[in-house]
Amino acid sequence: GILSSPSSGLVVAAGASFPFAYQDSNWCEDGYSQITVWLTGYSPTTSSLNSTGEFDEGEFTYYFGSYLIPNFGLSVLPGSIPPPSSLVFPTIPAIVTGDEVYLTVVETGDNCPPGLNVPPEYEVTGSLIVVG
Repeated sequence: GILSSPSSGLVVAAGASFPFAYQDSNWCEDGYSQITVWLTGYSPTTSSLNSTGEFDEGEFTYYFGSYLIPNFGLSVLPGSIPPPSSLVFPTIPAIVTGDEVYLTVVETGDNCPPGLNVPPEYEVTGSLIVVG
């Protein structure tokens, strides 16, 4: 997928709102794409994820949440949350002005071809944020 906002190097203060825009790649052609959004202290790759497509405790700084993107013009599923257009940078005592963190999106592909018994696949995209 493409994380178009925030742009890399954006300076954000704790408690401040910043833009968020992610275009899923939907490589499995699912009706809905699940993404999770995190802050990490490093530039993660798929090898940074555990078997369920998440970061283990201690491997991430903050978890923003899980969101569901409707594809092909489908409606938002009842009870699901689409990605917001902005996020609020958390106040975390261990993060100080000048620190660099990565806003990280993990996209999950379910039921990729050839069929239903294929385990989920994951894609990781990130953008550098400077704490202001």
